Amino acid sequence: MSKIDVPVLIVGGGPVGLLGAQLLGRRNIPVILAEKHEARLDAPKAHALNPRSLEICNAAGLPMDRIHAVATPTEEGGFVRMVTSLSAPEIGSLPYERQDEAVREVTPWPLINIAQPDFEAVVEDAVAMLPSVEIRRGLEWLRCDQLTDAVISTLLDRATGKEIKLRSRYVIAADGAGSVVRDRVGIQMDGPADLQHNMMIHFEADLSGIVADKPGILYFLFGPGPGGVLIAYDIRRTWVLMHSYQPASTSPDSFTDEVCRKLVTEAVGAEVPDLKILGTRSWSMSAQVAKRYRTGNVFLAGDAGHRFPPTGGLGLNTGIGDIDNLAWKIAAVEQGWAAPAILESYERERRPIAQTNMSQSLANAMRIGVLFEALGYGPGQTVDAEIFATRLADPVARAKIDNAVAYQKDHFDSLRLQLGYAYGDALKSDAALPISSFTPKAVIGARLPHVELDDKSSTLDLVHPEGFTLIAGPAHEAWRDLAGRMNAPLTLVAEGRDFNAEGGWAVRMGLEADGALLVRPDGHILHASKNAAPHTISEAIGSFVKRDQFVAVEGAA
Repeated sequence: MSKIDVPVLIVGGGPVGLLGAQLLGRRNIPVILAEKHEARLDAPKAHALNPRSLEICNAAGLPMDRIHAVATPTEEGGFVRMVTSLSAPEIGSLPYERQDEAVREVTPWPLINIAQPDFEAVVEDAVAMLPSVEIRRGLEWLRCDQLTDAVISTLLDRATGKEIKLRSRYVIAADGAGSVVRDRVGIQMDGPADLQHNMMIHFEADLSGIVADKPGILYFLFGPGPGGVLIAYDIRRTWVLMHSYQPASTSPDSFTDEVCRKLVTEAVGAEVPDLKILGTRSWSMSAQVAKRYRTGNVFLAGDAGHRFPPTGGLGLNTGIGDIDNLAWKIAAVEQGWAAPAILESYERERRPIAQTNMSQSLANAMRIGVLFEALGYGPGQTVDAEIFATRLADPVARAKIDNAVAYQKDHFDSLRLQLGYAYGDALKSDAALPISSFTPKAVIGARLPHVELDDKSSTLDLVHPEGFTLIAGPAHEAWRDLAGRMNAPLTLVAEGRDFNAEGGWAVRMGLEADGALLVRPDGHILHASKNAAPHTISEAIGSFVKRDQFVAVEGAA
């Protein structure tokens, strides 16, 4: 057996695993990423990257211009439409999230739609440039033994059939919803596993002529047709039909090329001469969160730790938040300025976020039932075409249908969940607000509010990824010597000296001129000081983990 020793082993080469390699590699932490598949899977999978995920990508040094170049154009992905078929008049429509210029008041990066393989390609190319990261394809994780200070993983080289022993201080399980790592280390999931069974039909077709006057990213299919959802990753080429089925009566193997062509043609409502069925995959809709995010030095991230209904697009984005949270903490321990106890905060901070997002995803799925009720039938039931058309034409029924369409708003506008989550209880009262309602707040645990600076950059760009950032108001003299007394890395960024913002940054944050915000490497606020009080920084950092387990501040009061 070959033997390898590395600080971090990431299992899984999907978007969360790759981003983890990027975040750690940029901090010069050696990483091996093991992916069992030799090549990237072609199925488009997830399609939405929300503002917070894009902010994280930008902070990670990914090429944002390239990400946007392969994304769905905003004018083609800005709506969700309810239809009987792609060719028929729509039943109703809603905007798909906030993709307009107005949202730039709270984020520099509005939501985009991008096929998961295209996003993965961008991240993998960036990771390939990092000398501290090695991507090993065809390497399948089998099992591990945990020691006091290390994890010994056994992996299979699928090309040679030989087993490899790999010693690492940490294992990050980013191997997806069916995580082998999670199951082998004995972490169980909370929640229902099989809410609905679906067949993903991936096909290629140019449907731009059919959707020319009604572009959208999602087309929910109702009425006498096949039902399901059409996802338009690229209206000229890449589509997916999500079609529900019952495994008790229908085998996944029965979805032959001929059957899939028939379903797609019915969903489109017209013949598709250039139709190519590229593949199928069955999957089950779940609503689960892992009971634990860690056992020993094995950590779960992304779908390995939570499996959501796709309604709301929160799964991948929650995973990106996971790995952003975990990566800087592992780096801090490896670089010697934080004690291992800091890693205990990962589950404490991220698991509640997953529970909230899972509950919202499930609620979104249930909302669709209201529209079915207004249309006069239920999910999985057949409906007569004439009866269905009559109901759509009836003014009384039509009013109920329109209200039911409008009721889906929370499904497609969750800005507060995307940008307004916090670690701790500081924003707990906001949970009573609509999830579309988001007001940035400079409070402990929240993400640093975006403010456009005079040079057109964002306050988010001020955050230093290698340590803490102290962003101070214009009267910053009391803070200037603090960094020199810190053993943990601290960068002072001062208004008036390093940046300026219209209306005054400190004023807009509710601080006095000598106030400051202490920001973590992941952009979340660790401490807010309304006025000059340098000694509170020591207390804030010391309280993040137990004071006697954290690098102390020399000379602090």
